[in-house]
Amino acid sequence: MKIVSVVGTRPNFMKEYSLHRAFREHGIEEIIVHTGQHYDFEMSMLFFQELSIPSPNYIAEVIKGNHGRQTGAMLSFVEEVLTEERPQLTIVCGDVNSTVAGALASSKLRIPVAHIEAGLRSSSYYNPEEINRRVADTCSEILFPHIQEAYDSLMHEGYSPQNVFLPGDVMKDTLLSVQREFNITAERGNYHLVTLHRAENTDHPERLSAIVTALIESGADYVFPIHPRTSTMLKRFGLYEKLDECKRVNLLPPLGYLDFMRYLAGADKVLTDSGGVRREAYILKKPVIVLIDIIWVQSMVDQGYALIVDADHDKIIEAIANFDPPEERPNLFGEGDASKKIAKTLVERYG
Repeated sequence: MKIVSVVGTRPNFMKEYSLHRAFREHGIEEIIVHTGQHYDFEMSMLFFQELSIPSPNYIAEVIKGNHGRQTGAMLSFVEEVLTEERPQLTIVCGDVNSTVAGALASSKLRIPVAHIEAGLRSSSYYNPEEINRRVADTCSEILFPHIQEAYDSLMHEGYSPQNVFLPGDVMKDTLLSVQREFNITAERGNYHLVTLHRAENTDHPERLSAIVTALIESGADYVFPIHPRTSTMLKRFGLYEKLDECKRVNLLPPLGYLDFMRYLAGADKVLTDSGGVRREAYILKKPVIVLIDIIWVQSMVDQGYALIVDADHDKIIEAIANFDPPEERPNLFGEGDASKKIAKTLVERYG
């Protein structure tokens, strides 16, 4: 059985670590296609090297530009690869532009699509990731939601139960495996970890300024690996220097997966606008302060383990000082064996 896996961003690379191992164990031939969506070395090939993921079989040239130009170029590139390889199945993960490009290219060639992390929904209908996920779900023949509420959304929307499987979260597979392999222990440290990259924050000076000011005025210590887009916008809006001058904020360049996980495992709390990072933080029992008013895992909020503060200066400072949910958390993301379940299901159905 031959499959094509379409990857292009950090969340894709992390999932590929566990998926590739599971596919290999089940005798699946995997062709890895890198769309070029993340073109910085630190955010791309470093993940393959440090996690011993095979180099992609196909890599697109650097693609810069708006969503339309980027997605169109990736769609054309993936279409060429699929036409040459003619796999039995195409794998796409999550909600990035690479995901929707891979799903569209494959379905138009009548090659079945499997969407891993399908069904997740938010109320922000025009959020780019929300659009990508919904389109990818529609193009997919088989769907693998990672949490119960995503499965329930697909059932509510009328997807056939015969095509929807709930294996758990592949990201949890990778996190637990890396913890064991590299001896990374989670403990509450004396700093908070910050990540910030979504356009809803970075492209709006008033929101970015409110977040930066709250960090500086809170009096807490932070580790802040800066996404390239965030760095550009901080400098454009005159905020980078303010952060750099604050001795309590440790600004870092983009990190590889292992370094990032070590900082995450040692953090006291996590402040982020990332959907993936808030899940990783939850799994490692870190209080999650969400810097954007978009909820992808409602149950994290309902259980009191993620606090939505958006870009509200006062709410951010209050959460940094006082948000501290109970240590025990419901198991929302499976048992750490999602990749094996996915591989087994694909072999049984398509092998």
